[in-house]
Amino acid sequence: MINRSCIVRIRIIDRYIWKEFQQQFLICGLGFTVLGIGKILFDYNDLFIGYRITAELLIKLLLNQMPSLWMDVIPAASLFGVILAIGRMLRENELDVIQLCGSSVFRIMVPVFSGLFLICLGAYYWNDLIVPSANQRFQDEVRRLSMQENMPLLKEKVVFKGPHERFIYLNRVERREKRVLGVLIIEAGNGGRWPRIITSEYGNLHNGLWELHNGVIHELDKSGTVTSEVSYQKLDLKMNSDFNALVSTDKSPNAMRASELRHLVRVYKRSGLQVPIYTVFYYQKFADPMISLVLVFLATPLTILTGRHSRWVGMVYCFLIIMGYYTMQVIGRTMGSNGLISPWTAAWVPHIVFVVFGFILLSAIEQRR
Repeated sequence: MINRSCIVRIRIIDRYIWKEFQQQFLICGLGFTVLGIGKILFDYNDLFIGYRITAELLIKLLLNQMPSLWMDVIPAASLFGVILAIGRMLRENELDVIQLCGSSVFRIMVPVFSGLFLICLGAYYWNDLIVPSANQRFQDEVRRLSMQENMPLLKEKVVFKGPHERFIYLNRVERREKRVLGVLIIEAGNGGRWPRIITSEYGNLHNGLWELHNGVIHELDKSGTVTSEVSYQKLDLKMNSDFNALVSTDKSPNAMRASELRHLVRVYKRSGLQVPIYTVFYYQKFADPMISLVLVFLATPLTILTGRHSRWVGMVYCFLIIMGYYTMQVIGRTMGSNGLISPWTAAWVPHIVFVVFGFILLSAIEQRR
């Protein structure tokens, strides 16, 4: 009978602790979402106003940014939520009463840790299934907006894939004049074993037509030897008028799923190339969803140690924890991308450091009892 009553009491306390955290988490989540939307509008202010986009398109762009925004909101809301919830319970001595019943700090926080673990698990699938496609749609829309004046979002000194199996290199892009200089085009879809190579001193863009000037067309035989070189003063090449191929074929790492990043890393390894940045992004696909649990694990003992008399101390710790974590993350990502440390270390070391500090502080609290 006593054991059963203890179990019932523990369950009631667990539900109470979770409800306290849940309320603060939802309120903070709503507030950070509003702030995030404001930041998106501020960051893309020139684009939104410059192209005079419609309200419908603006809503579409914002909706495509929401999945990525929520991946940033969840850790911040979790951190502020647990500090506010524990701080209130400390000031009203509720936490002391629960501890007098024999519960350790870790046991008291089990419902919060368990709930956050489930949230992190859902965040992983959200980050892998929803966020990449939403980011890609947003990037596509932004690029299409940049093409409204018949000048696509071309890149300088980078080989990118264009329409009709063409690979294009541009030495310089003059957007105001709608001109490209130092053009190199590799036509892989000409039916031969080797592609045809077209060079041009400069070119003008007109409604999907590339007007190239002062160049040479190189034809290659089956052995790769140049068989003919034809000079031209002017050459017209038909491109897609909306440049959909230029938009849809270029994916950034944050628009890729974990399986796509893993495949890309394997392709580079087989080719003998070392591109650690993609490996870093791959490991971060698994590390980033766990940020909420890691931050809360450190924030809980810090709040218990210092947050009894002032909620402002808790707010200061919030900002210090966030700044400390993301500073370590940025430094780790930079070092990992440049091959100074392993990609796994770059992605997971901030988590390990914060969890270790959390364990040390939790142990210190238990020893003081």
